Amino acid sequence: MDFKVTLMKKKSLITLQNPKAAGLIFDSSIHYLDHLAPFCALLKWPLIITEPQIQELAERFYPGLEIIESSVMDIRQTLQPFSHLVTCAPRPLITASLGPISCRTIWLPHGNSDKGRISPYFEALREEELVLIYGQKMADFLKEKKAHPPVIRIGQYRYRYYQKWRSFYDALPIVPFSKKQPTILYAPTWEDSENNCSFWNAFPQIAKQLPDSLNLLVKLHPNTAAEHAPRIERLIGKHESGHLQFMLDFPPILPLLNRIDYYLGDRSSIGYDFLRFNRPLFFLDPHDCKEGRELTCCGITVSPNDFYRSLLNENHNRFSTTRQEMNAYTFDKVPIAKLKRELTAHTNPY
Repeated sequence: MDFKVTLMKKKSLITLQNPKAAGLIFDSSIHYLDHLAPFCALLKWPLIITEPQIQELAERFYPGLEIIESSVMDIRQTLQPFSHLVTCAPRPLITASLGPISCRTIWLPHGNSDKGRISPYFEALREEELVLIYGQKMADFLKEKKAHPPVIRIGQYRYRYYQKWRSFYDALPIVPFSKKQPTILYAPTWEDSENNCSFWNAFPQIAKQLPDSLNLLVKLHPNTAAEHAPRIERLIGKHESGHLQFMLDFPPILPLLNRIDYYLGDRSSIGYDFLRFNRPLFFLDPHDCKEGRELTCCGITVSPNDFYRSLLNENHNRFSTTRQEMNAYTFDKVPIAKLKRELTAHTNPY
């Protein structure tokens, strides 16, 4: 999918109100971009990026963002002006990749999902100086993991960023279907250590049974697209049509979700983002719902063979209140002015 959008390119311009803090993507983790770019743009912090592909996407799709281009070889020089870095990677991973750094770090989550129950990833946050969390759900999860770092609640800041730049995003040709009809977003997560990915088993049936009256947009996790590029290309060639499209190289999630009628997923954090729009959710999920505290309680769990039948016959208002309650539990309402004050106090303590 080719978007003809250009923005002014900014290189290494430290002209912002608080030059002590910056965001950092130091590797090829494209899936961090839609979290760090809106955050840095709202806070008026620059975002340091080392990969050209991610730089290009940042320039095309995130207005109001100042980008500092760097190479991994030059990263220490690039970091010199900054006392604080906000990243989506825990500090042990940063130092393992870059070596010891003098900057203090702030951890930013790259989405809220029901993954990580058996992963040691969140235990690594115990030693973080500051952890940013969306709301009470993430606070409860850290407590469950016996991790008690200092936290600041940030709410659904990506939706606020989308609202600020809504005219820009709503002008983009995001959903290029030939016929205007209800659209399903299928957004499976990647194949992690917990076996959360539904794509390889489910997609053939989902594609084969797609009714002519519905559009299906498949947005793969960047890790899936990168690790299985030849196989994905074959699937695209075999299945793409006027009402089935794959979406690659479009990181902004909230502008996409605003144009979607139904969500189909597994354990991807995109399902939690979709709660903001209070529209129907369906899940290809082998895991049981845990005491009403997981996203699968907000919709219908289906198999590939009965998905469309469920979608067409379901009372879509049945879970409306549950979706609203889960959204409130997951994302606090945090004014941007309050968030700026708290982070400025942290990065300028004296």
